Amino acid sequence: MCSLHCIVIFIALAVVSKPCIAGADQPHIILIFVDDMGWNDVHWHNPDIAMPNLMDIAADGVIFEQSYTHPTCTPSRAAMMTGLYPFKTGNQHQMVFNLHPSGVPLEFKLLPEKLKEVGYATHMVGKWHLGFCKDEYLPTNRGFDSHYGLWTLGVGDYDKLNGVLSPSEGYDFRDNMGVVPKSNSYLALMLGDRAEHIVNNHYPGTPLFLTFTLDIPAKHLEIPENYEEKYANIKDDRTRQFYGKLTMMDDIIGGVVDALKNRGMYDDSLIIFIGDNGALSSQAGSNYPFRGIAGTLFEGATRVPSIVSGKGIKKTGYESNELYSIVDIHRTILDVAGAKAEPELDGLSMWPTWSKGKPSPRNEIIYNIDDDPVSPGAAIRIGDYKLITGHPDLLYPYRDISLTDNYYNYGDPPASGLPTTDQEANAPAPQNVEYLFNIVDDPEERHDISADNQDIVQELRDRLDEHRKLLHPPVNQTTELAGSAANFNDVWSPGWC
Repeated sequence: MCSLHCIVIFIALAVVSKPCIAGADQPHIILIFVDDMGWNDVHWHNPDIAMPNLMDIAADGVIFEQSYTHPTCTPSRAAMMTGLYPFKTGNQHQMVFNLHPSGVPLEFKLLPEKLKEVGYATHMVGKWHLGFCKDEYLPTNRGFDSHYGLWTLGVGDYDKLNGVLSPSEGYDFRDNMGVVPKSNSYLALMLGDRAEHIVNNHYPGTPLFLTFTLDIPAKHLEIPENYEEKYANIKDDRTRQFYGKLTMMDDIIGGVVDALKNRGMYDDSLIIFIGDNGALSSQAGSNYPFRGIAGTLFEGATRVPSIVSGKGIKKTGYESNELYSIVDIHRTILDVAGAKAEPELDGLSMWPTWSKGKPSPRNEIIYNIDDDPVSPGAAIRIGDYKLITGHPDLLYPYRDISLTDNYYNYGDPPASGLPTTDQEANAPAPQNVEYLFNIVDDPEERHDISADNQDIVQELRDRLDEHRKLLHPPVNQTTELAGSAANFNDVWSPGWC
């Protein structure tokens, strides 16, 4: 049996091995990245939810059952855009809140910038959440030809307002640099219309990179009545509304797929579908049967549903248990597009695994490394074993861990896990832990086996410490009231950092 040391050597060899390139025929790449989607929020894990369009996409591709992200929005997005673990870019601590004068550091070249070098048209529709305090951080200055959507961590579905950890709310809905006029239209439907518009007006002879970062299912339960009515037989309000929201998400994705087909682009498109992290399932969505909610180091926050489908996928219509991380999407897309990947990337090329079902080159996952003095937390998986050290809720002190270290399913009484300054005085002090799980035998993380396996604990700790040598201090996350939306006509805006 290969030891953990042997596995680490295998990982290092995989990084320097020659990647498998898809060829000179560049596909259109449609990256569908949805917000706060739980493990139990998809049809293939919960057949009560109608998702005919995603199931059609899966039939032309692969459902991945061990695809991993990071605990919160900004770290996951940073990993995908840079190809580096967030602790190497300074984006490992919590997330970018509205009044933080920071984002993904400007020295890193992002995925769309690399794709433009090999001829791609690049467009983004939806949520950015990688910094907006100055123009240089904005998506249209970081490789995207256009952006239509929001810059912050999330807004109301109808009012497009956001005020999380801010003294007042502000409006957040942009068309490039312009402010989209206020309306009562449902945001996700507007985003879907724009994504279809981009496809319908794209010249098929130019490769397209469309990043569609849908703001749903997310945190809110607002839903058009016609979608709630689809589940009229469900008595629980939260379940009925959220199921409706998930089916609406599927319809929106179906509209983009139909546009690709109508333009004759579908057969030339690679479609990647994945969530940014698990559900905020104490309030909306469900990670059941996994433990924890978004923002924790447990599987419920970090193991998410994923589909890869379309052009170049030779083996289709099955579920794969091969391991991959969101950090791998960056390198794999570059390989498929024929673009150069930087040698120091953490991401591995998953193309042979995605396209032909070959064994994954990845045996190690870094969930996060955050040495914050108030709530230090880190977690690593190598092979069958996962180690959590420190404080498992990375959003302390803005949340009460009694609400986040739990198992939530539809129908359970909701308990808000949203960050709030109210928790600072009331939340219990951080409890540093050391958990070891056999994550293959115990994916629900119910049985801590650290006491009987201190040799494995030490090997995993040593590996974390190796990675920690490359830890970058977190980007500036002080609260700067100069950025308040009230200073910009109640619209979240750049120009204050």
